Amino acid sequence: MPIENADTRDLIPLNQAARHEIPGTPSVSTVWRWTTKGFAPATDGEPRIKLEVLYVGNRPHTTKLAIREFLERATAARLARIERNQQRCADVPDTELLEAGLL
Repeated sequence: MPIENADTRDLIPLNQAARHEIPGTPSVSTVWRWTTKGFAPATDGEPRIKLEVLYVGNRPHTTKLAIREFLERATAARLARIERNQQRCADVPDTELLEAGLL
C-alpha cells in the first residue's frame, strides 16, 4: 500500500521512527539519508530504493508498513548484489588462478 493511502493515525514522525520503530535504532541522520538518497538498486537502471515519507507541515512522517517495505527491498537488493559478486568470483577460470598462484 503506498504511503499516500495511509491513515493519518498510522503516521509516525521520522525522528520517532528512527528511535522506536526501526530495528537497531539507526541515527536520525541515517534514516534521513534513506529518505533522500536511499540505497543502490539490485540492478543498474532501476530507481534507488528510498524510505517513503509524507510531510505534515514541514515535518516528515512515515509508517510501519513503509519501513517494513523499505527494509525488505533494501535487503533483497543487497542479497542480489552479493550473489552477483559471488558469481563473478566463481567465473574466474582455473588457468587465471594458476597463473596468479592461487591454485
